[in-house]
Amino acid sequence: MKYGKIPHLDKEISKIVMGVIPLPHDDREKSFALLDAYRAGGGNIIDNSYSYGPKFSETMRAYYEARGQDALIRFDKGNHHSSNDDAGRRVSKEAIDNDLRGNLERQGVTYSDLYVLHRDDLRVPVGDIVEWLNEHLAAGRVKAFGGSNWQHTRIAEANEYAEKHGLQGFSVSSPNLSLALANEPMWWEALQIGTEGRDWHEKTGFPLFAWSSGGGGFYARVDSPDIRRVYHNETNFARLKRADEVAEQHGVSTPQIALAWTLNQPINVWALVGPNTVEQVHQNLAVVDIVLTPEELRYLEHGE
Repeated sequence: MKYGKIPHLDKEISKIVMGVIPLPHDDREKSFALLDAYRAGGGNIIDNSYSYGPKFSETMRAYYEARGQDALIRFDKGNHHSSNDDAGRRVSKEAIDNDLRGNLERQGVTYSDLYVLHRDDLRVPVGDIVEWLNEHLAAGRVKAFGGSNWQHTRIAEANEYAEKHGLQGFSVSSPNLSLALANEPMWWEALQIGTEGRDWHEKTGFPLFAWSSGGGGFYARVDSPDIRRVYHNETNFARLKRADEVAEQHGVSTPQIALAWTLNQPINVWALVGPNTVEQVHQNLAVVDIVLTPEELRYLEHGE
């Protein structure tokens, strides 16, 4: 396993981040098997969200009771909007208090290593958000924080405010970064980072936690209405063909090459994955050892 560090958190974080969504909350034995396999391979961080509901957190609560509160680094999200209108937007002091504390209560733990706002609201001054998060930091409920589906310009603005006011700033950004080019967002206000954002991350070295980093199942040839809606286009089918070629050259699978494309970008990047089986856990963990050259990265993306 390969690891990296983020600002304001002393722990080294595995470059493959496990998501809770594939954990079968009605099958505790299988959930534990997936988590144990992930940890045995060097993985050490779990991605969860208040918006996913209590069942996944209850699974994690049982896991922490069995393996210890510090068995995994907690990457907890909150403040997902409840509806696509002004009344449903949830970036506020009250929503942060509710979701951050709620994540802790559901999981039976005392702190989150990382608390990440699942969505942004440009109407809310970013300085207010930094102030609210620092209150939870001072209370010991969180050690670091960041934004998921936030524009890099807002994160830069947040950290400028924090520096000017002697406060802790954002430590991570979590947009989508994948070889699969989206026709439209998979979910409302889900952000696929563009060229400008990638350039900013390369220049600054600011940590990026990429969700759906392997293409959301497209490179595994998963067929679903959402996959067709978001990822079926000529560009992606051409990239899929080139990924097949590079995978054969490396002696690995096509989904592994797609995931390796994300992890080999010239930025400080982690990959969020959602394996459904122990074998898929092993395949995802193995990707950290796949090295792609700059020429291969360009060929996969641009065909040149």
